[in-house]
Amino acid sequence: MLWGGGALAEVVAHGVAIESAVAVALQSAAAGSPSDLVLFIGRFHPLLVHLPIGFLLLAFLLELFGRFERYKDLGNAVSFSLFLGGLSAVGAAGTGYLLSMDGGYGEGVLSIHMWLGIAVALLSLAAFVLRQWYYENPKLKKVYTGVLAAMVLCLVSAGHYGGSLTHGSDYLVQYMPEPLRSFAGLPPKEDRGIPKIENLDSARVFQDVIHPILDTRCVSCHNPEKKKGELLLTTYENMMEGGESGPPLKAGSADSSDLVHRLLLPEADDDHMPPEGKMQLTGDQVDLITWWIDQGAPMDLTISEMQVPEDISEALNKLTVEGTSFLAKTEVPKADTSVINNLKSQGIKISPIAQETNFLQVKYPSTEDSVNLQKLTPISEQITWLDLANTKVSDQGLSHLAEFTNLTRLNLEQTSIADSAMAIVSSLEHLEYLNAYQTDVSDEGLQQLQKNKSLTALYIWQTNVTDEGVNKLQEKLTELYIDTGWGQATVDSTTTKDQQSR
Repeated sequence: MLWGGGALAEVVAHGVAIESAVAVALQSAAAGSPSDLVLFIGRFHPLLVHLPIGFLLLAFLLELFGRFERYKDLGNAVSFSLFLGGLSAVGAAGTGYLLSMDGGYGEGVLSIHMWLGIAVALLSLAAFVLRQWYYENPKLKKVYTGVLAAMVLCLVSAGHYGGSLTHGSDYLVQYMPEPLRSFAGLPPKEDRGIPKIENLDSARVFQDVIHPILDTRCVSCHNPEKKKGELLLTTYENMMEGGESGPPLKAGSADSSDLVHRLLLPEADDDHMPPEGKMQLTGDQVDLITWWIDQGAPMDLTISEMQVPEDISEALNKLTVEGTSFLAKTEVPKADTSVINNLKSQGIKISPIAQETNFLQVKYPSTEDSVNLQKLTPISEQITWLDLANTKVSDQGLSHLAEFTNLTRLNLEQTSIADSAMAIVSSLEHLEYLNAYQTDVSDEGLQQLQKNKSLTALYIWQTNVTDEGVNKLQEKLTELYIDTGWGQATVDSTTTKDQQSR
């Protein structure tokens, strides 16, 4: 017999038994809901599934390098690694099957993932037997090599389909750069962000407001491939059809809707949606969904055809092009890398403010004898956050600040700047945040900031400003949050909280 002895035949027999057991278990699961014990054991699958990946890939690498004379001693550990990998693969396959009984997964992808997992278990055990007892047989060594290669192929494929079940089919390639996507024959990357509304009055509530929120926050767990709770949220009809617990909402009553109830639960609660660790909905998004349901959850009505309270109107305005923040709607070219590296070598900290943006944040070192902003002007267009706290910057040292036209945050705390610096700061059209804590700024400098219509937060602890100066500025900039440390002048608690969160 090609496999030799009875050991490998026994492994194959075990494989057939596993397949039979799976078939029986599938019939049993179809007859009723799985017990809590079954689901409890099944939830160990994410823990166990990484063990065979590590052990079996290690075995493959040990085998690969062990065939070189220099590393031949590595071959002694291959059988042990295959043995542990095979056992853990059996455990991962078993717990994976139990986990699948909970439902909520696309049957097609789940079936492929399951059989690939079983194949990994069988092939790894077969490779162990061949490596342990038949490695010296030239013919069987070739068979062993083929089995090992097939095992790795199935292992990688099973991991891919497992990731698709958990995160969606495009999870692996979601952030693949466009040149690689083109080389791999994939379509251009789809923008998963919420598109901006051009005309608010003519926008349809479900299509332009509600569905984009669900698509970016909820559909990853409620799509044809991963139908958590048997609920689909890809279309209006799917949502109204509901899942195993019925429709997720009751038109006209958000308080009676399971969707809203789950959104409002604490994030650590098992029933909270989206699950802990996933990107959560913002307060505005929850408010918009609640308002839409209370209005009868219409499919085709436009915003102008519905009653829109003031707080909802504000949330809707943030979804428009005009309501978009300055940074979100502004693009700048990438800064010269050689300039950035040169500045970093001088102790200046420079980094992007976020992924996929060319805007930069800069922190000037406090060890310098003086601050020379002129050296930053080659990248002034990209700098939007500038931190000069605790430096020796003076009013004269800020003379080049007007060239930083895209500045939105400026930290001048514990510096020697005074009122003339505020005249320069007032030229920053897009400035939203200013920290002048423990400086010599007085009421005269404070009034210069009346020109900064975009300013939302101002910190002026331990300065020379007075109540009169603060109140005078507040009259001109009613939405501005001013923190004096000894009595804050703010419009109301709601606005204060909103400004602090920014």
